[in-house]
Amino acid sequence: MEDLPDVVGRRFASGMAGTTDVPRVWVAGNATDLTAQLGALAAVGDLAGSHINAVLVAADADAALATGQGTATA
Repeated sequence: MEDLPDVVGRRFASGMAGTTDVPRVWVAGNATDLTAQLGALAAVGDLAGSHINAVLVAADADAALATGQGTATA
């Protein structure tokens, strides 16, 4: 959490696509920007969702390759 200037409130500190310092935890919406309006919040949520999906797809691919499921047979 971080304090906003002028005692506006507090927000979750996040990086691009809502990433946080906690692995596998993302934040979006008014939790990260108290002043954003609906359109901007929807876009941030969409970006976070696509980032989460990319991380999960990469993890599935890594797991498949580690177990040998990613090898082709003739």
